[in-house]
Amino acid sequence: MKSLTVSKIGKLILIILLSFISSLNEKALAAENHTNLDTSKIDEYINKELEKQHIPGASIAIVKGDKVQYIKGYGISGPNGTKMTPQTPVVLGSVSKSFTALAIMQLVDQGMIQLDNPVQQYIPWFRVADEEESKEITIRHLLNHTSGISEYDGQRAISEGDQSLKKLVESLKGLHLEKGVGESYQYSNLNYAILGLVIEEVTKTPYDEYIKRNIYKPLHMVNSYTNPKEDKNNTIATGYETMFGFKRPTEQLNHEANVPHGYLISSAEDMANYMIAILNKGQFKGERVLTKQSMEEMHQPSSLIKDHTYYAMGWEVDNDVISHNGWTENTYTRVLLDNEYGITLLINSFDYLNSNQYDQMVTNLYNFVKHNEPLKSEENPFMIYIIFDLIIVVAIVFVAFSIYKIFKGQKRKVKPFRVIVNVVSLLVFNFLLPLLILYEFTLVAPLSTVTLFVPGIGHALFIISLSLIIIGIIKIGRLIRIKLNTDKSSKENRKVIEFDETNHKIV
Repeated sequence: MKSLTVSKIGKLILIILLSFISSLNEKALAAENHTNLDTSKIDEYINKELEKQHIPGASIAIVKGDKVQYIKGYGISGPNGTKMTPQTPVVLGSVSKSFTALAIMQLVDQGMIQLDNPVQQYIPWFRVADEEESKEITIRHLLNHTSGISEYDGQRAISEGDQSLKKLVESLKGLHLEKGVGESYQYSNLNYAILGLVIEEVTKTPYDEYIKRNIYKPLHMVNSYTNPKEDKNNTIATGYETMFGFKRPTEQLNHEANVPHGYLISSAEDMANYMIAILNKGQFKGERVLTKQSMEEMHQPSSLIKDHTYYAMGWEVDNDVISHNGWTENTYTRVLLDNEYGITLLINSFDYLNSNQYDQMVTNLYNFVKHNEPLKSEENPFMIYIIFDLIIVVAIVFVAFSIYKIFKGQKRKVKPFRVIVNVVSLLVFNFLLPLLILYEFTLVAPLSTVTLFVPGIGHALFIISLSLIIIGIIKIGRLIRIKLNTDKSSKENRKVIEFDETNHKIV
């Protein structure tokens, strides 16, 4: 009996020891998962970038598998000095497209949508200018930006968001496609605006309600919104625009119709949950928001963007890395994932002329986390503003001097060579250059979008170009008037000479 008791005690001690060792191993693995990052280097890097690029605030989330490795806020969320935290919501920009794509795929899972069905099956009245092309556009075309709707028209939609989603889609009945349906990739916000309405028509639920109920809620995204008016505690970060190189806080336009393609709102903490669900093939904390098969289909390379980068239902795919960035007039976001890690960066400002440096911050963080590469700071981002600002100052002086010359008038006779120089100068500086600038404006994006995303410089270049053309027209008018007066004077002088010669007088 005694030996049996000792044996039992020995076994019990052995079990306790094994459990203790196992617990230590688990803690060691957990520590390895959560502390193998040198977070001090991350903090140092982001703080340096915020200072160098004059960024008011930012937040990051780094996940691995189903665990959050690092999450933090930096700087301020607005002019009142409130600190940016992982819970601070930021307008997501085009990262919103991945949520809209996820919602569509949920409806595919439920059998309510088929990807290769035409849009008209779900919105019978949907039309673009050409009736036959209207019938050809499918859900898959919209998801992969191969509908033929141009990027230019999608940019114009950003400044036309002050209406319902239905009214925006109704306004497309006169829209001419730039490419044939399914012909090639053309990134257009309008594709995802149409998808947002498809969700509404199929589910008989407003888009914002669907997203909150079927994505935000199951993923525990408690600081995420579909409308800034839902933020009763005013926690959403104030966005900052960059004007002539200086950051200034601004309010966004009403973007009701633009929410599905660019104006959902979320925080770094909530985006960590979103990334975990993606890394775990549609599952988060035991709850599934999408089947594994549909999640994998979402990330299959579809339409070629450039080189070896493809678009794939709300994501850009480059080998085993998927990512998407998001711009609004005053916020920036980017999400990047591979098969192991996920990184989100949210910034409460935007700088169109240096957007590549914002993108590079996420790339640098990923390379540091994944490959332990050093975090390198980029070049001075404000050199381009120094150049633009100098050009604008010189142009303003030139315009002012031209106006002064017009009012001062011409008092001395101009030599023929000087006339030629003036005419060439007039053609180049009052017509060729300003018309080229205005052409580039209209070629890149509608004027309303240019001035929204590049305020200050966009406005100045447009006004200066228009002023130079008006001054050029006035100068041409003056030259014509001077020429007519000169011809008239010469004609009168010839008549006087002829009269005098007839009367044999010397003049």
